[in-house]
Amino acid sequence: MQSNDDILCILHVFQIVIGIFGNGLLLFLYGFNLVTGQRIRPIDTIFVNLFLSHIILILFRGVPSAIQVCIQTIFLSDTECKIIVYVQRVSRGLSLCNTCLLSVFQAITISSNSHNWAVLKAKAPKYIIPSCVFIWVFNFLVDIVVPLHVTGPRNNTFSHLKKNQGYCSIDWNAITTSNLLMWKTLYDAVFLALMAISSGYMVLILFRHKWQVQYLHSTSVNSMATPETRATKVILLLMIIFVCFYSVSFIFVILMEKSKEGNHCIIHMAVFFTLFYSTVSPFVLISSDSQILNCNIFKRITFLILIL
Repeated sequence: MQSNDDILCILHVFQIVIGIFGNGLLLFLYGFNLVTGQRIRPIDTIFVNLFLSHIILILFRGVPSAIQVCIQTIFLSDTECKIIVYVQRVSRGLSLCNTCLLSVFQAITISSNSHNWAVLKAKAPKYIIPSCVFIWVFNFLVDIVVPLHVTGPRNNTFSHLKKNQGYCSIDWNAITTSNLLMWKTLYDAVFLALMAISSGYMVLILFRHKWQVQYLHSTSVNSMATPETRATKVILLLMIIFVCFYSVSFIFVILMEKSKEGNHCIIHMAVFFTLFYSTVSPFVLISSDSQILNCNIFKRITFLILIL
């Protein structure tokens, strides 16, 4: 049992350090560009919101779990548990919504040049900031009832921790009665459906473009095969990573709720897979975004890391 806890502790700490570093680095780089006005792209605002939501999720979901499994003691009060669980759910919703917005915006960006799409392309960048603000307000409101059903541990011993969150308990019966669980499921399904539709449309555009290039044997129609195509492929990869690990974490959450004994290994694996997308997504972008790779600040930070 102790060896399992040690492995879980190492996984949590490693994931937290890597996730905070990756998201913090890109939040700083994209935020610096937005503040200074250098090489601003409309999509950068979405990235800033995405990385900020990831940092919040890692801090409020990963850190309490790491403390629980590494130190095996929790000293949270009811109020602290309510705040932590509420912020966890808000940040998770923000990650989902911002990823969906990223997919939809990129689908519009690479859409055909017909009149209707051209008008939408011209208007889309103007609605990014209002959309980001709406996403924040919406997610703060959608889970506002959850803290009412959250309680803290009865004492600070590991053996008495509740099974639902590992360190805090949620009264799922009360939430189900209030129809919040059904509303939240519908909420996730809507955004996942939008992601699926926009991702499918992007795949269709990429295949159509590839077929045209092969058919004409000419580089003259390869106008979309540079930054936009690379960005689209990266965003599609992010969609795949998100959906895969969202599904895996959802399975673990179901197992966690069905487990009468509250197996803490299942709880921590659910946390690990929940945070996996938040941890790896910045490194997917770092490896593919030429603007980041060519950034002088990024080169200096990389140089300092290599020296250390």
